[in-house]
Amino acid sequence: MTTSGRRVLAVAAGALAAAGAVGAFRRISAVGEVGALRREGSAEPSGVYEAHGFVRRSVRTPVGEMVYHEAGEGAPLVFVHGVGGGASSWIWSKVAPAFVGRYRVVVPDLVGWGESEHPRRLLMFDDYVAGLGALLGEAVGEPAVVVAQSLAAGFSARLARTDPGSVAGLVMMSPSGGKDFGRDSFGPLARYTLTPVARSRPVNLLLYRLVFHSRSFIRSWLVSQGFYDPGAVSREVVDGFLWSARKPGAAYSALPFLTGDLRYDFAPYVRDLSVPAAMIWGSEERQVGVENGRRLAALNPDVPLTFINRARATPELELPAQTVAAIEASLRGLSARQREEVGRT
Repeated sequence: MTTSGRRVLAVAAGALAAAGAVGAFRRISAVGEVGALRREGSAEPSGVYEAHGFVRRSVRTPVGEMVYHEAGEGAPLVFVHGVGGGASSWIWSKVAPAFVGRYRVVVPDLVGWGESEHPRRLLMFDDYVAGLGALLGEAVGEPAVVVAQSLAAGFSARLARTDPGSVAGLVMMSPSGGKDFGRDSFGPLARYTLTPVARSRPVNLLLYRLVFHSRSFIRSWLVSQGFYDPGAVSREVVDGFLWSARKPGAAYSALPFLTGDLRYDFAPYVRDLSVPAAMIWGSEERQVGVENGRRLAALNPDVPLTFINRARATPELELPAQTVAAIEASLRGLSARQREEVGRT
């Protein structure tokens, strides 16, 4: 690596240190590690839905081919994963099957993630809205309740506003746009160091590979932010994220959040929600912050906020039974509010 290249990576490492990831970055600071990461195999979790009786299907969207898994009959219930290194439908694999007996369950990989097409371009907010709209309009074909994680809550809320016939209700898991209430989740150090690197090609692609192809980095994030109990972070869980993070072209989907182009203020979306909705938050979540959840809930008294005890950012994987119970309770609340609205008309 050239001297200038080392300086760029050193700057990025400084930003990552601010996020508590410096140990992982030190371990992968040499370019030679990239080859080792490529050779290191990780388990492919894509068959987990088939094992539960789901059928793998796909739909063509304006941004690319979207793969989704479907099972069950009844009112459609769509589980949408968030956006971040290693994200995919796999995060719902311990939760979504529990609803098959009562719903038509649809679990997509958003375009740019998991098994779906990975366009070799940066994907932005409107791209995700368009892709989700195509899934709901063409593959689902009737109003659906959407269970959306993190940034995907904003995509779903926008769609509920612009295409009200597609979204019947919304359950939001730790929803945030990364710039809620005008406060950027990236602090000044990250914005002035990591962000410029994430915008600079081809160094940004190298940065992505060095960081998000790293088992130790993924594990360190899960231990510090994802799980309440560090001992519950198994190799299976780490592999689930690595499988998606290492897909060819995955960097193009992850980089826009790092550059800031995909971060947005979720507050107006929750304030102006046009469909029955609920929020669920891990009681110990600290990446976005529990207080952020309370502030969002305060904007709309019709959106109840439920906490999952002893959970952080990924209760879907650490505490699936509690997550299922929280979603079920939220769905009952949505149904009650829908009946009230019908009664008033």
